[in-house]
Amino acid sequence: MSGETKMARTLLEQDPGRAESHANAAHPQTVTQPKATGHKRGVPYRVKTGTGETFTIAVQGRDRWALEELRKAGTNGCTPIDNPAPRWSAYVFNLRELGLEIETVTEPHEGDFPGYHGRYVLRCDVVLDRKGGA
Repeated sequence: MSGETKMARTLLEQDPGRAESHANAAHPQTVTQPKATGHKRGVPYRVKTGTGETFTIAVQGRDRWALEELRKAGTNGCTPIDNPAPRWSAYVFNLRELGLEIETVTEPHEGDFPGYHGRYVLRCDVVLDRKGGA
């Protein structure tokens, strides 16, 4: 029993130089900002789902751009091929989190890099909410 090796219990015991191997942010409270929630900031939209539920959301930035593209496209929907944007799937994810009904249709494509892509189709009514606005 006296020949047993003691196992280090913490990372600092396993690698003593670890404590000095990372940087600390100068102002950690300003490193990340809280993500805006649906009703706090952005442009207001009124949504009516397929079940008749009505609610209001507020969207800004690239998510708003994606929503506007989906609204313009109507039943044809949008694809990253026809409407280039770096992160369509992320924008759609964020809009779905707000309660929008967006269908993903998988389509094949040809060309130099054949494969599949998603076509995103807005399946609920979304209009600008102009209450009290200009």
